[in-house]
Amino acid sequence: MFKNISFVGMAGCGKSTIGKALSIELSISYADTDLLIESKYNESLENIKRSKGYKFIRMEEERTILNLNKDFRIVSTGGSAIYSNAAMSHLKSFTKVIYILTPLNIIKKRIGDGQERGFAVPDGMSIEDVFYEREPLYNKWADKTVDGSLSIDQLIKIISKF
Repeated sequence: MFKNISFVGMAGCGKSTIGKALSIELSISYADTDLLIESKYNESLENIKRSKGYKFIRMEEERTILNLNKDFRIVSTGGSAIYSNAAMSHLKSFTKVIYILTPLNIIKKRIGDGQERGFAVPDGMSIEDVFYEREPLYNKWADKTVDGSLSIDQLIKIISKF
């Protein structure tokens, strides 16, 4: 029996792509917290970050996650969700947290310098800085870790067995 899951990991690791594909494959409910925030404010995360700051995005991510419940079978979080103990504890109360560990070189290929991604970090932080700062937090909260360098099909097969 498939248990509720949530995905954590860096921007570009595949949280949204895998979450959406898995929800279609299994015909179950799905929430993407970045999309929920963008929909609420009717603008991109990058624009929200520019106008309100990265800390606002982190607070909004926490608020969004705290409003989710077990009705959402699959949740793709924003990369900064792991900064909130409250949000992550809440997710762990109704999902198995899966860390999509994707090598830094692949992340950089996928997202370039990270501009226009709405990275919830202070201006001037490099992708490398963010990667190494967040890695221990992703590991701390993860119930399972999967290899983000695998294909979407391979990951779906692995994750659907959890």
